[in-house]
Amino acid sequence: MMVKLGVAAALISFLSGCAAYSDQKPAPATIAPPTTAVEALRPYYGRLNEKLPVAPSGATLAGDSVITRFAFGSCVNENRAMDFWNVIAGEKPQAFLLIGDNVYGDVETNHAATIPSLQASYRKLSSRQQFADFRKQIPMMTTWDDHDYGANDAGGSFDYKEYAERIYEQYWGSDADVRSRPGVYESRIVGPQGKRVQFILLDTRFFRSDLARLRYQAERPPLGWYIPNEDPAATILGDAQWKWLAAELEKPADLRFIVSSIQVITSAHGYESWYNFPKERERLYALLAEKKIGNAVLLTGDRHSGAMYKENVPGLSRPLYEFTSTSLNFAFGDGDSGNREPDPKRLGGFWSVENFGQVDIDWAGRTVTMSLKKSDGAMIEQKKIQAF
Repeated sequence: MMVKLGVAAALISFLSGCAAYSDQKPAPATIAPPTTAVEALRPYYGRLNEKLPVAPSGATLAGDSVITRFAFGSCVNENRAMDFWNVIAGEKPQAFLLIGDNVYGDVETNHAATIPSLQASYRKLSSRQQFADFRKQIPMMTTWDDHDYGANDAGGSFDYKEYAERIYEQYWGSDADVRSRPGVYESRIVGPQGKRVQFILLDTRFFRSDLARLRYQAERPPLGWYIPNEDPAATILGDAQWKWLAAELEKPADLRFIVSSIQVITSAHGYESWYNFPKERERLYALLAEKKIGNAVLLTGDRHSGAMYKENVPGLSRPLYEFTSTSLNFAFGDGDSGNREPDPKRLGGFWSVENFGQVDIDWAGRTVTMSLKKSDGAMIEQKKIQAF
């Protein structure tokens, strides 16, 4: 018994020593809690191994191609008629730029972190035979807007944006440069020296600050509910994308097309546009002037209407033109609604019909012809400009 008590006492003494030793160890480092839903969701996304949708296989654009014609458009509802794809292919463009609202993946969202409605919309688009046939014939470049980003009018505070980016990059087969950084912006130069075309596709969603809204009032303007955000820190592109854009504009190119999913030049409405962030628009103009970019044309979408614009930017040797084309199959009108939205910077009508944009480059004459066409190929408006 004495032996047993001695062993027990020794064991108690040993355990007590362990406890005392344990008490002397430094406390573990405190793990900072996430400050945003985006941060909190990263561990969850890191464990996911979903099979994400992939676009039908597509044609490729050779790097030495001399671009004389390409087409572009935006706002494709995956559930509506797709005959326009055959019409555009019949115009024989060498490339097609799909510049936002490429599906309407936020229409029936259930707000799950995997954005199942967005995935379902992409799968539906892939199932449409006209789209698959077009992909086989015409090389495509893309960027996104709000409805394929995952939420209407959403910007950088969208909780699920990192998974939306994963879905987008998987579906469109984004290259390594795009996958290596936040956001989906990219650039490509095509053609030999003397006929080099640069396509710059901006991301106006992933980094964008929150929009400023009109305060509630019984009567409001008929054209939107957003007002200019005058916060000096407010941004559309974010610091990293601005630095990237500056570097891209230093690359040699004979003609440049800068794609923004939202309109740039117009200040005639209160929907989404660069007018919502006037300091960012001024910064864009100043950057073009600083880099002496007298050979750029803006291509934009979002508005479910087509139009052309002109701005005389201080410091540029030529006027800056903007060509808006939208919607490919989801228009909100049946003709020219320009009287509803008067704008001295607009060159013609404001066409609320299904449309696509066609751009023809005359290298000998050094002109660009912008053609706004109906979804059946009929001409709406055309403008030839001395763009370079």
